[in-house]
Amino acid sequence: MTPRWAGLTAPFRWLIDAVDVGRHQPAVIISAILFTVAVGFLPSLPIQLMTLAGSPPGMAVQLLFQAIGLIVSLAISPVLVAGIYRLLDGAEQGRPVAVAQIGDGFRDGSWGAIVLVTVLGYVLMFAILFTMMMTMAAVAGLETLQALQAWLEQVMALQAKAQESGVPMQPDALPKPPDGLGGVVLVLLAFLPLWSLVALGLGWALVSVAMRGTPPVAAILGGLRAAALNALPLFVFAAALLLPGLLVAGLFGLVMAAVVALASLLGPLVGGVVAMAMVLAFTVVFSAISYGFTLNGWRAACDDGAGPDASGDRPDIAGFEA
Repeated sequence: MTPRWAGLTAPFRWLIDAVDVGRHQPAVIISAILFTVAVGFLPSLPIQLMTLAGSPPGMAVQLLFQAIGLIVSLAISPVLVAGIYRLLDGAEQGRPVAVAQIGDGFRDGSWGAIVLVTVLGYVLMFAILFTMMMTMAAVAGLETLQALQAWLEQVMALQAKAQESGVPMQPDALPKPPDGLGGVVLVLLAFLPLWSLVALGLGWALVSVAMRGTPPVAAILGGLRAAALNALPLFVFAAALLLPGLLVAGLFGLVMAAVVALASLLGPLVGGVVAMAMVLAFTVVFSAISYGFTLNGWRAACDDGAGPDASGDRPDIAGFEA
């Protein structure tokens, strides 16, 4: 890896190119992304269906599926995502690709390195989370955090009750938030840029391990350094897209609420299934663009063109075929 400055407007170019992922062999690319997203959804699906059917599972069953979800997120999904980056690169290079190739990491010996870079990334994120929680405790006080936890538990209980009854939760039914919430929010906003840079750096590390066979530790250090070098362009990019992103998210939320409300007339289970289908579709589109953006950024800010999958011709990746 060769971390470097990519240019002040580089992230905008990465996004523009990433909005066309399926340009080359779209059926294969979109099917691979859909399969990967579905694998990530599967561990939580039984619990959601049981809850919608009016028979929420017990704590033991929930813990079981949470453990399965953790295993999938650490040992399976990262390999599939690494395979998607290889598919995107192969399709851009004009090579024939197949959906089954997203599982090549289980066969070519790269599984261990991909899992290790993922586990190290989780450890780093948890370390940042711990630091943020300690900062919140210092700023707002431990009592405020405990009150906030109790408030969140009350809100989640009300949401679960609303799902079981099929009646939307009313805003006035929410309990009053605890005092000192402003300090907690300020700390969260202060850490948000760090979270974003680290997340992108870890994404670039995974691409480097998948595409160039970079050792996991070197890949993480290189990815984080590249993200830090390009912090200014990334912050400008995030600031420019903040309002449009909120508008798109709000519009999607309104459309989803209307569709789910109509579907719920046929029963809570139907409404819940429609909601999950819409979330799955949105996640597939968002993931496709995210993969293209990450791969473009890695090529511009990290890749030195040296490695087992290196090629002299490295076109910009393109994203989701509208």
